Amino acid sequence: MEELRERFRGTVIGASLGDAIGKAVEDITDDDVFEFYGKRIEGFVPPHPLSPAYGQLPEETSDETTVFRILLESLTYRKELDVRDFLNRLILWYEDEASHRYPDPALITSIDLFASGSSPAVHDIKSSSVEGILRSVAVGMFHYYNTELAAEGSRLVSLLTHRSDEVSEGSAVLGGAIALLLSEEFELEEFREKLRFLEALENLVHVDRFRRVFERIENLLIESQPLDRAIETLGNGSYVLEALPLSLYIFLSNTHAPIEALWQAVNSYGSFGGDTDSIGFITGALVGAYAGVEVFPQHLIEELEKSEYYIELADKLYDITQNTIIRR
Repeated sequence: MEELRERFRGTVIGASLGDAIGKAVEDITDDDVFEFYGKRIEGFVPPHPLSPAYGQLPEETSDETTVFRILLESLTYRKELDVRDFLNRLILWYEDEASHRYPDPALITSIDLFASGSSPAVHDIKSSSVEGILRSVAVGMFHYYNTELAAEGSRLVSLLTHRSDEVSEGSAVLGGAIALLLSEEFELEEFREKLRFLEALENLVHVDRFRRVFERIENLLIESQPLDRAIETLGNGSYVLEALPLSLYIFLSNTHAPIEALWQAVNSYGSFGGDTDSIGFITGALVGAYAGVEVFPQHLIEELEKSEYYIELADKLYDITQNTIIRR
């Protein structure tokens, strides 16, 4: 079972690395990236002056990883998915404004309403930002032994602050994907297994327009299209139906060389910029869940902000899941 522990670690470290590295070029065009850095980025670099992360240290993560970490802390403390505990922790973080790193406006608005005793649902606050689904990686880990539980739990924690069909379906897909990868049900170096993996994810969704996205991913895989073509077809913005499908494609098209998936994800800016930290987060989590923590360069793990703490959280969550399975 030590291999599974390594993949738990890989999931958390991969997500955090993808976010930390990708933040440097978020919303930056390919021309500006190459003019400033000279080549694609493959490690920690100072954020581009036009990036929202400008001023952060290269090894620091964004608030996307912070919310993920808060849910991991809740899961490991409560040893169950306790939405109230998660929300209380979010409110405490919200009140500590000095710790914020360009947080998602929809997230802040929702937490502000909860803190004042109201609810985003009452005010019809909706968002289809991919940032709403990233925390579902933690739920996929917690329920890795049951894909349906992973999907439904992911919907629950994501819809808490980001209410939309896109977030509901996207969180189920991401949480389910992490669960499936950790449970080792697929040998994704084989093409037919990639299609079977996509089919399993498609079975988790209920909205037709989301199902059509899987057709586009499948066609891109069949045609072995490069990253720029995938960006043109799927998009690379913060909309759930862009960032999540692109991340899945990048991951599945590089299962023979998982670290290349991470590099492509954090460099998925295209001609108009892109949500490279979210795409890096998702792809890094998928890569880590499938290939384990050892796929990532050791020097990056050591340099990553709070990396030892992330590994500690991953180990605690792994131990909790094993005890849960034994009790069952």
